[in-house]
Amino acid sequence: MSEEKKEKQIKTQDDEKAISDPFAQMFQFYDSFSKSWSGVMSEAVGSKSFAESMGQQLEGSLDSMTLFRRQFGDLMEQYLQMMSLPTRKEVINIAQRLTHLEMALDDLNAKMDELIDLQKPKKK
Repeated sequence: MSEEKKEKQIKTQDDEKAISDPFAQMFQFYDSFSKSWSGVMSEAVGSKSFAESMGQQLEGSLDSMTLFRRQFGDLMEQYLQMMSLPTRKEVINIAQRLTHLEMALDDLNAKMDELIDLQKPKKK
């Protein structure tokens, strides 16, 4: 077979595949649809008005989450008090006191070591 006949046969087979493939048109439609919407959405997202509206929505969400967190914390504190359990604030307060006690003990140990060193006879 000559080269031209082979190329024609391959082209004919490709055309037949394209016609017989029912999803080929769907894929082409999807590709063109995606490209057009991608361009439109890129322009919309890149605009200043979009950024401002997203900023306002985020601020509203953060405000509502802050309020929710505060209310949930108050409810949890009330629940812990009813169950005679320490609240977060009380645990933090105890941890701070223990830290101060540890520091005071370390200072006392250092002073005791100094006093002991002063009491030792000096060697000549």
